[in-house]
Order: sequence, then C-alpha cells, then structure tokens
Amino acid sequence: MSSRKDPIRKTPAEILADLMEGHQEALFCGPEKARKYLLNFVGRANSIPNAVKFFLFDLMAEDAFQCGDGEVCRSAVATAAGYLPVARDEMPYAFRQYRLSIRLFERGIALAIDGGEFEQAQALCDEAIAIGMGKAYEAKRASIERMI
Repeated sequence: MSSRKDPIRKTPAEILADLMEGHQEALFCGPEKARKYLLNFVGRANSIPNAVKFFLFDLMAEDAFQCGDGEVCRSAVATAAGYLPVARDEMPYAFRQYRLSIRLFERGIALAIDGGEFEQAQALCDEAIAIGMGKAYEAKRASIERMI
C-alpha cells in the first residue's frame, strides 16, 4: 500500500507572496489578464485566509477599474474594505508595506463621485485618513465637500 502525502500547507504570508508574484506576472500582459488571474486564484484556492483576501480584492478593484468594469470594481472595493481590518490585524507587516499602494479608496471614491454618491466618497476618504493614507485624502475630502 502506498502512503498518502499530506497536503502542502502554506502560511498566509506564503499565499500572499504567491498572489502578488502571480499578479505581477499577469499584469505584464495587461489588466484584463491580471483580473483573470485573480479570478482564477479565487477559484482554485480552497481556503484563502481572510487577511489575504483584502490584498486580492484590492488588486481586483484596480484591474477591474482599468478594464472599465465598474460593477466588478465596485464589488471588489466593498469586499476589500470589509477585509481591511483583518489584514491590518493579522498581517501587520505586509499591510504596512502595502498601505501606500492601496487602491480601493482611490477607485471607490472615483466610482462614488461618478455615481453622485458624495457621502460614500466622503466615507471612503475618512477611512483612508483613519489608516494614515495622508493629506491627499484630506484634500479629496475637502474637494468633495465643495461639490455638495
């Protein structure tokens, strides 16, 4: 009788590294290819840690926005925002390294403004400010206030 091999178990940091590396490679072929990579990643990964889901959906928000898919972008923004606290708490080093690259706020604000949802845009600005994204979001919030 042959012995069964135990499945390979990766840490959240290793899964995140695989995600980022694969996405970067796919991005060389354009945002549509990168978006497809992320969708396939979701499909083939039985159990993606919630902290990694933040990074995945943040990347998806950007790729969908670049492809002109506002519906997927909006959904990815909302999903990523929901996983942000988990990523910050469970993967603090990776989150700090990635923080200035977060896309969900910029893309979510743009979609909210285009849809006339100024309160939603302000709420996203407030979230970005709360996690230390800088003065750019304070300026965006002030600009949105002038639009209202």
